[in-house]
Amino acid sequence: MSRAAARDAQPFGERFAWRMVGMFAGMALLLVAGTWLGGRGTPLAAVLIALPLTYGFRWRAASDEARPGRALEDERDAAIRARADVAFRRAASCWFGALALGLSFDAGRALLAPNGYAVPALLLLGLVVANIAGHATVGWRYRQDRA
Repeated sequence: MSRAAARDAQPFGERFAWRMVGMFAGMALLLVAGTWLGGRGTPLAAVLIALPLTYGFRWRAASDEARPGRALEDERDAAIRARADVAFRRAASCWFGALALGLSFDAGRALLAPNGYAVPALLLLGLVVANIAGHATVGWRYRQDRA
């Protein structure tokens, strides 16, 4: 199957979701490596700037994909997005609950004390991980639906 045929076989939402999983994984690596290991605030600022842009990325991708007389999304897509929203909320809740629990003990706070960027980076990393969970759910559901 040619690359164009394979692309047309995948729904827009699935292609976009897998691209975003890759982008968010890169953001997570940048955040962990630069903020925790490097002890700098630049990766934190970069992720804070890039995160709101992801909504613009979806709008741009959808406008590039739009073809006259063809709908990009239907009821199936709305149901898949609803499942992804649930995955996002669960991942965010688990992350922030575990973070709150970990920071409620002296040992957890002591690990983060030397780096002033660690707590903001952990908060932002939780949001990035929740986005990865949501987009991975979208991609997985489309593949499951196609099989």
